[in-house]
Amino acid sequence: VVSATTIGNLTSVNQTDGSGDGSGSGTGASSGTGIPGGPGEDTDDDDVDVLSPLSMSFLGIFLSIVIFLSVAGNILVCIAIYTERSLRRIGNLFLASLAIADLFVASLVMTFAGVNDLLGYWIFGAQFCDTWVAFDVMCSTASILNLCAISLDRYIHIKDPLR
Repeated sequence: VVSATTIGNLTSVNQTDGSGDGSGSGTGASSGTGIPGGPGEDTDDDDVDVLSPLSMSFLGIFLSIVIFLSVAGNILVCIAIYTERSLRRIGNLFLASLAIADLFVASLVMTFAGVNDLLGYWIFGAQFCDTWVAFDVMCSTASILNLCAISLDRYIHIKDPLR
């Protein structure tokens, strides 16, 4: 996701390095990488949203608890459906599939998003960033499609309960 600030900085870099309109009257940094807060950019203290160490630690603890509860809860759902024979029905298998998709969201997406949110930048490299975005889209889509299948199953059971 590219923010308006990043686009403005990229535009100003293009205008000041001679590849713009030649006027050199861009806004923002006169030189730099185009990354907000990156090297070569003059930043004011008002523009930077910095969390205090105490609030960052509380946020880290909160995100860790949410991720842990997501993983643990979805594992418990899978274990319950796997171990209890009476729970092995089609409707509950949809729930198990949803739990597995949400388990992947919690383990593959939320963990790295939490680190990214805490640090304020991506530390895992450009290649893994693309992989992480693919995991995010794939796992979220799988979760949404499972919800659609569950709702369709519920609709069929309500519409024709004796079938």
